[in-house]
Amino acid sequence: MGYERFGERARDVVDAAADRARRLRHWYVEPGHVLLALLDTDEPETVRVLGAAAEDLRAGVIDALGGGTVEPGDHLPLSGATSALLAGAAQEADRLGHRTVEPFHLLLALLSAADTVLMAVLAAHRTAPRHVPRHVPRHVPRPAPDAGATGAPPAPDPAHDPYVWTMS
Repeated sequence: MGYERFGERARDVVDAAADRARRLRHWYVEPGHVLLALLDTDEPETVRVLGAAAEDLRAGVIDALGGGTVEPGDHLPLSGATSALLAGAAQEADRLGHRTVEPFHLLLALLSAADTVLMAVLAAHRTAPRHVPRHVPRHVPRPAPDAGATGAPPAPDPAHDPYVWTMS
C-alpha cells in the first residue's frame, strides 16, 4: 500500500510508530506502536475517544508489547496487522468521503481492528471507547463539495473486509 494518500500528520504518526518500536527494541511495527504514536501526536483527540488517561494507555500498551532485545535498523517492517490497519485507515477516509488519510482515520481503524493490544489495554482499565464519532473532528480537512462524488460504493468496514482478515 502506498502512502500517497496519507496527510503529513498521518505520515508523522507512522514515522513516530517506527520510532516507538525502535525505542522498545522491536524489529517490526505493530498496531500498539501506532497507538503510542497517536498518543504522542494527537493525545487530546485520542484520549477523548478512548476514555482513558493517556499515561494509563501508554503504560498499558508498553507493558502489553513488552521490551525487545534487538538493535533495530533504520527501516522497520510493518507487521501484517499494521499493514491491515493502514489499509483500514484509508477505508475509513473513503467511507467519510475524504481524499487524505489523517490521524483520526488511524484511530478509527484501530477501533475497528479485531483482537488488538488497544482492546486488551482498555479492558484492563475497565473502560471502553466512548461514543466513536462517525463525524470528523474540526482539525481534519473536509473534502471539497464535489470530492468523493464518484458514484463508487462506500468502502467496506475494515472489521468485515476479507482482505483485512487475510492480512492479520
